[in-house]
Amino acid sequence: MKNKTNRILYFLLFPALVLYVVFWVLPVIMSFFYGFTDWSGVGDYHFVGLQNFQYLLGDGTLVNALKNTGVYTLFTVVFGNILALTIAFILNMKLRLKGAFRTVFYIPALFSTVVVAFIWSYVYAPYYGMIYNIFDLLGAAESAPNLLGSTKTALIACAFVEQWKTSGTMTLIYLAGLQNLPGEVIESCRIDGCRWHQEMFRVKIPMLANTIAVNVMLGLINGFKSFDYVFTLTGGGPGSSTSTLMYSVYKLAFVEYRYGMAEALAAAAFVLILSVSCVVLFFFKKREVEA
Repeated sequence: MKNKTNRILYFLLFPALVLYVVFWVLPVIMSFFYGFTDWSGVGDYHFVGLQNFQYLLGDGTLVNALKNTGVYTLFTVVFGNILALTIAFILNMKLRLKGAFRTVFYIPALFSTVVVAFIWSYVYAPYYGMIYNIFDLLGAAESAPNLLGSTKTALIACAFVEQWKTSGTMTLIYLAGLQNLPGEVIESCRIDGCRWHQEMFRVKIPMLANTIAVNVMLGLINGFKSFDYVFTLTGGGPGSSTSTLMYSVYKLAFVEYRYGMAEALAAAAFVLILSVSCVVLFFFKKREVEA
C-alpha cells in the first residue's frame, strides 16, 4: 500500500518536475553554454572559450555593472531594513489609527512598476517636478538638484524608488515578527529593569533573526534583479552610472545584439547571486535565535 501511494505521489509530481527542468534548469544550462560562444541571437555560432568574459573584464562592463549593482543592493538592504524595522517598531506601539497607518505604508506595494516609475519621474523631473517646485516655493529654484541627471545621485535615486515601493511589504513582515515574539520573555526583560534600548537591541532584534533574514534576502533579490526602475527612469545613464547587471545583460542582448556576451554576463551574475545568497543564509543561520 505504501509503495502504491509513493508511485501515485511521484506520478503527480512528475508534470511539475518536467516544467521545472524545461523552464528553469535547461535555460540556465544553455545560458552557461552560449556564454562561451559568439552567438548573435540568430543563425550559427562559434565557440570562443573565455573571450566573452575577458572582454567584459577588459572593457569594464562587468566591473561597472558589479559596482552599480553592489551600491544599489547595499542601499536596498541596509536602508530598506533600517527604515522598515523602525516603522514596524512604531506601528507596534499602542497608537490611535494604527490600522490606517499600516494601510498607508503598504499602499505603494500595490502599485505596478510602470505607475511607480511614472510618479517618481515627475517627482525627480527638473524644471517642473515636485522637488523643483518645493525649491521654487522656498525661493531657491536655481539650487534644485537634478537627481536623475547627475552621475553621483542617479543610482541612489533609482534605488530609493525601489525601496519606496517595497518598504511596505518589509514593514509588514517585521510587524508580524514583532507580534509573534513571546510575551513572557518581553515581560521578564521589563521586570529585570531593562531600558527600552536594551529591550530592543538585546532582546527583540536578536529574536527577529529569522525575520531579518527574510527581509535581507528580499533586499538582495530586489537589488540583484534591479532593472525596472533603471530602464524606465534613466536608461542606464547618465553615461553608464546606473547600468546594473540586469540592465547590462538587456543592453548587450537586445540593443547591441551580442547574445553570447549577454549570456556570459548573465552566467557571471547567476554565480555571484547564488554565492552571496548562500553566504547570507549561512550567516543568519549561525545567529539564529530560537524563540
